[in-house]
Amino acid sequence: MSEENKFYAYFTVTGSFDPEYITKRVGISPTDSWRVGDLNPRNSLERKFSRWSLYSRLAKSESLEAHIADVLDQLDASAAAFKEVSINESGGMQLVAQIYSEYPGLHFEREIIQRLGEYRLSVDCDFYYLYSDAREDTR
Repeated sequence: MSEENKFYAYFTVTGSFDPEYITKRVGISPTDSWRVGDLNPRNSLERKFSRWSLYSRLAKSESLEAHIADVLDQLDASAAAFKEVSINESGGMQLVAQIYSEYPGLHFEREIIQRLGEYRLSVDCDFYYLYSDAREDTR
């Protein structure tokens, strides 16, 4: 049996900054962060940039659109500060999909586009098609 599709989204800023500055500015702790020069635990190499990220709180089985809305709801808790940080540090919304079965498509309601624009967010999509003809359900 094949795996179910998985989705998540997160707000992120990268560059040359102390992640603690972002945390103090927005008043919310990141889901994940690091400083330039920190060692990456996966490969023991030094990080080439700093990063501050706030992930969706939803299960990965939820739709990508729901993940985006959840991240935006978190930004809304400190909207002015997140908008300033996003503009000054080139904030982005990262969308990730791991597709094991049929691609469900992606649709942005007008409200979501407006909310992304309010924070001046770029959008980056990393979609991984992991389907295989050798899956159990195709035999």
